[in-house]
Parts: sequence; C-alpha cells; structure tokens
Amino acid sequence: MTVRVWAAVAAAAVAVVSGPSGAAPQRQVLFRFADPRITEASGIASGVRSPGVFYVENDSGDSNRFFAVAARDGATVAVVTVARARNVDWEDIATAPDRHGTPSVWLADIGDNDAARRSVQVYRVAEPRLDPRERNRTAEMRAAQVWRLRYPGGPVDAESLAVGPDGTAYIVTKSLGTSTVYRLPARPVPGTVQPLQRVGRISFTLTGTDNPFGLPGQLVATSAAIDADATVFAVRTYADAWVWPLAGGGVGAALRRKPTVVPLPRQPQGEGLTVSAGRLIVDSEHVHSAVYAVPLPRLSAAPATGTAPAEAAASPAASGDAGRVGWLVLLGAALVTAAAAGAGVMRARRRR
Repeated sequence: MTVRVWAAVAAAAVAVVSGPSGAAPQRQVLFRFADPRITEASGIASGVRSPGVFYVENDSGDSNRFFAVAARDGATVAVVTVARARNVDWEDIATAPDRHGTPSVWLADIGDNDAARRSVQVYRVAEPRLDPRERNRTAEMRAAQVWRLRYPGGPVDAESLAVGPDGTAYIVTKSLGTSTVYRLPARPVPGTVQPLQRVGRISFTLTGTDNPFGLPGQLVATSAAIDADATVFAVRTYADAWVWPLAGGGVGAALRRKPTVVPLPRQPQGEGLTVSAGRLIVDSEHVHSAVYAVPLPRLSAAPATGTAPAEAAASPAASGDAGRVGWLVLLGAALVTAAAAGAGVMRARRRR
C-alpha cells in the first residue's frame, strides 16, 4: 500500500503537539525479518498446523507467494506459491480453520488505493506442515477456494482480513476516520462475484500515539484479526490496536461495545496484526523490519453508547463517503485547533 497520499495530507495538515494517550504497554521485539525478499509485509499470521512459524505476504508488486518465517529468529522457513492465484494487491493474511475444520491460510487480495476494482478476492489454501528448523524450502499450494467479492456501495480500499475459528471471514475497509466491516459469504460460488454483507462500522478517534503518518495514521485500518479462541476481535491502525471482546453475538455485537485502544510501537509502516497467546503480534513493511509482541490488556465487556453502530446504521455509501468526510473533518479540526493554540506549538512530521 503506497502511503504518499497519507504523507502528503499529514504534511499539509496543521496539528498541535499533544501529550501521549497513556502509558505504553510493555512490548518485545520477537525478531526481525532476515529475508531481503520480504520488503512489504502487509500482514502476519501465526501457524496452526505449523507451530513456531509465522506467515507473511508482500503486497502489490510481488508474485503469488507468501513466506513462512521462524518465530525464533525471523529466518525464512519456506516460500509457498499459491497455484493459479494472482497478487493484484495482497494486503492481509490470516490462519484459521475452514468450515470443515481444515487449518488454512487465508490471503486477502483486497487492496484498492484508487477505489477502482470492480471485484476483489480472498484465497484459502490448506496450511502446509512445516518444521521451523527448516530453511528456504519451496512449496506449492493449490488454490482450494476463491471468493470473488464486491462491496454493496461500490469499490473501496481495504487492507484488513479477520477469520474466526469457525471459518467466518470479515473485511474491514480503509477509509479515514470510519471503516465498514463486512462479512464474507459462507462459501464461494465459482464463476460468481458475490456481495459482501455489512455487519457494522468502526469510528476511529485521534489517540495521540506517535507514528510516521501523524493524524491520518491514527485513523485508518491496516489489519485485523480474531484470536484462535474467538474471544478477541482486533483492528490496527498505523498507531494503535483497537480491541473488542467477543462475548457472544459475534463481531457485529462486539462493535457496539466500547473498544480498548492499545498504543503500538512506532514502526516504519505498520500494516500487520495477529492475536496469539494473549499478545498482539505486529509487523511492518520495509526490509528487515522488526516484529513486536504487545501484551493484551484486560478487556471490558460492558456495552457503551456512542461507539460503533450496528449493521442497520451502516448506509450503503458509508465506506466511500466516510473517507471524503473524514478528510474534511480532520483538516478542519487541525486548522481550528492550531489557530486557537498559536503557531508556536506546531510540529513537523517526518515523511518517508
């Protein structure tokens, strides 16, 4: 995912220096990607059939492959090719059983920077069985299932895929300030482009967490995950992880509760997230970038007003309109705040 648009807006927006949103949780560098071929890791997923392994994929510009890396040291265990698949813009990856219980790797070919793709797709392949002590093995997986999908309100960019342990998959769109959450059909229909079903919305707010893209970086979804026990639904931005307990009722019900916001380590371009063993695991684009583990805090299951509305509140045009409205709100708020506070408290943002 190119970030020139976000960087340009961050440079143009006038913002006030703000304090931290709270004490950052302890975080640990698990490893750095050892393989220079991993240049744009846009997702991360923990091995199920192959414990001790994480899976990552490069986004647009790479071929139809993903990488298995050792959790111990970040070395490449295997390069896995997905037969008959195409990497238009693979923006996220997940591991979860399919509806028959087969441990699977799910690949989200859903990136659409210009909101021009008439359909997107999600691939599911059986997870390979790998030994984390192996190095640079090659494997080819048959694309067992392909969902070809369209949004009810027309094309929109997205980078986030979450799959529950029952095989239910969700896409979270990437529109500044507000993201729409969609559920995939239970089964793909070959030769058919199927509509996604809205289940809710997420309204991001400014958190003050440091990140390379400033205010916009706090307001856009770049990855999502559901843990293996179906107790946590998490969505990350470039700055934070927004986490909801799945206390019955599924993702749509969870989004009506107040989320817990977890500040993440500053990363060059943080676009990957998985939930594993009570931790948020996050990665970033750029060669040899670090993968961090951040502890999950205790989550509250209490409902709260003023949080993400449910399915009925999400209009068909929500995804596209939210992005346009979000830019105006962001720029207006920045200008008003800066005028009130004075020019002496403004800061410049580092741009890549």
